Amino acid sequence: MEKDTIAQLIIWHQEDEHEKIVDRIMEIPQSDRDYETVSLLARAMNNLERYDEALQQLLAIAKLGENDPLWHFRVGYSYYYLEQYEEALREFEITNKLDPEDRDTLTLINWSRNNIDRKKKKLDQSASLKDLNVQTTVNEASKVPFGQDNGGASIEYLKDMYRDGYFPNFLVDKVKAELVKVVEFLEQGNQGIEETQAKLDFAIQAINELAEEFDENDSEIETVARESIAQTVGNILAFFGIEIDTEEAIRERDW
Repeated sequence: MEKDTIAQLIIWHQEDEHEKIVDRIMEIPQSDRDYETVSLLARAMNNLERYDEALQQLLAIAKLGENDPLWHFRVGYSYYYLEQYEEALREFEITNKLDPEDRDTLTLINWSRNNIDRKKKKLDQSASLKDLNVQTTVNEASKVPFGQDNGGASIEYLKDMYRDGYFPNFLVDKVKAELVKVVEFLEQGNQGIEETQAKLDFAIQAINELAEEFDENDSEIETVARESIAQTVGNILAFFGIEIDTEEAIRERDW
């Protein structure tokens, strides 16, 4: 590239006129662009947040840039802002080996490592949440055995909620836990209508209080949940032969 052109590109860079740099270099036939020209083009593209294009330009001259710390820095810069932090860190570490005095490189090494750590934590959190939501089988998750007095009979709790991925399993477990308390109460022989209704009222109020937690996890106690809870309550009442209408049984609901 001619010296006058290079001088103009430097001026445009200092004036943040990166579009002009790209336009001028793109006027040069690709076959006539040397290593320096492509490097300056990639730098301008990075400054314009055209990171994919910058990376393509840099990779096209990878062999020539192998021992150039500036080439590795610019490649790392593209990777960093493409949120490919592992690749960015690799390039910045090579830059640091080739030019240990560059402070910007050290800063970006730290930033890359921090982002890698944050990304890993997010993945670990997502994996943990997924584990909570994984249900090996609907029956295993939704059935809880009654006491031995009833011959080991079991009932399906909240079957449709467990089947629907919209509801986090760990929250469905909390709903189920309140209904299990009702069952435990009934198993103790407390099966009068008034006392049973009072226990159900308490359980439904406790479920109401879970609404905010469902919201925080992008879910809601809505139609499917309401019907699933009502069905489970109806099954419990039927099992113990308690004559309370299901709608009356869940009269304290806010959903």
